[in-house]
Amino acid sequence: MTVREFIEDCRKRLLPLYDEKEAASLASRALEDIFNISRTKQLTYPNYPIGPNCVPDLSITPEQVIDRLCSGEPVQYIAGFEYFCGSKFRVGPGVLIPRPETEELVNLILSDLDGLKERHGINPYKIFDVCTGSGCIAWTLQDRLSKQTEVETYGCDISEEAVRYARHQGIGTNNLMPHTSRFPMFLKYDVLNGDLNMLKSFIGKLDVIVSNPPYIAEKEKEQMHRNVLDFEPAEALFVPDDNPLVFYERIAGMAKELLRPGGLLYFEINPLFAEGLKTLLEEEGFKSIHFSKDLAGRQRFLTVKQNLPNQ
Repeated sequence: MTVREFIEDCRKRLLPLYDEKEAASLASRALEDIFNISRTKQLTYPNYPIGPNCVPDLSITPEQVIDRLCSGEPVQYIAGFEYFCGSKFRVGPGVLIPRPETEELVNLILSDLDGLKERHGINPYKIFDVCTGSGCIAWTLQDRLSKQTEVETYGCDISEEAVRYARHQGIGTNNLMPHTSRFPMFLKYDVLNGDLNMLKSFIGKLDVIVSNPPYIAEKEKEQMHRNVLDFEPAEALFVPDDNPLVFYERIAGMAKELLRPGGLLYFEINPLFAEGLKTLLEEEGFKSIHFSKDLAGRQRFLTVKQNLPNQ
């Protein structure tokens, strides 16, 4: 099968699932990420054959890739990775695929913490990524901030599969941790039912807590594509309609116990519940609460500062 044939077959067979532009984009991405055929080469050599000449040890055929795409399987699972902030992160069934919005969250944190060493001194800066998934937030913050100062980064998730992926991201993955030997530490922890005292004794006081927890209401499922509903882990995405802020409430309680005075709590949020979340945090006693919009202009991120002793 040639590049042209692959793209044409993808377009034709994927149209029931995607519009023509999405189908073409998926075909192009599959060629690049699975068969190592760049987009430039796709345009320049449309009759280039797909086979061992592309990736010598490849164990999947073009026809198998198209079949899997037609089943709704995300191209990231077939390729085995997704890009996040310029690095490849391994993903597979049972692990949430990193989203562009979460890159915006990481960039917001990095912007806020610019000049960290001058402000923080010589003590290690401690960060905790709650509901870590693939570990993309924790690894990226550790990587970028360790250029400024000593950083200790932790992550937790209820999923053993997610924790396994997170722990191994730095092994053979490009562009990660080129300048420090300190890797993030990941642990299996149930945010809703875990022992907070145990966590506190293990991690100690923190400077930053960040979380992209489950926040999609069950009622929103009907608006979502089957490549998400049928393949990505539901426990990383959905919350009950009657209690959509359940994770935020628990994590806010954790923050009150774990953050140092003046420490920062960052959330990625569902814009539908922004005002309800603000009210919840105010009822928890937090004074400094700030929303930030994503590139689409939606209320997507929330920053909370831990109260100082005199507040």
